Amino acid sequence: MRIGSVWRELPAANRRWLVAKAIVATIAINAVVNAAIAWASVTGQGSVSMWGAPLVETSIFWNVIGTLFLLPLITCVLTTTAIRADIQRGSLAPLSSGLRATHRWLTALPSARWRRGVAIGALTVVVLAPPLVLALVVSGLGDLDEGQFVLWQTVFAVLLGIAVTPPIALCAMADPDATETGQRGPLRHDPRS
Repeated sequence: MRIGSVWRELPAANRRWLVAKAIVATIAINAVVNAAIAWASVTGQGSVSMWGAPLVETSIFWNVIGTLFLLPLITCVLTTTAIRADIQRGSLAPLSSGLRATHRWLTALPSARWRRGVAIGALTVVVLAPPLVLALVVSGLGDLDEGQFVLWQTVFAVLLGIAVTPPIALCAMADPDATETGQRGPLRHDPRS
């Protein structure tokens, strides 16, 4: 994936969107939302261990796996919705067919936002879970108290959001529904998305 080469070919409005919304807004949203979720998930638990039964108690391992899947999934659905709305309003241009042709990874995933989100979430787990879990095991990280866990989860989610949101946004700018919207008028409702 060559985001740098795509960046040079983007219209100025698309670059501004990526900086303002895919990075700055993502940092703020993920910091607040993930801190709140982490706090709510461990309130009264006392400490958070590395391992634990999934869905029984919060553990670092299952939190990493859940975040690696859910954050890209939810980010994809929300980002694609926002980009389609901006394209419909005319404040953002869909990516050109030439750019889509030279950077095939932009259109390699399903255009339906939920399906694309599931694919990106699964891909994120497959690619990032093994090295992250290995790093956690090698680090010897022990139990975290509630405050440490909330801080750890917030930083992890913010960093993951910074990593996945720009490529997700670029895929949304390149998807066929976005292109059709930019050329033919308002989006039609697609029950698959």
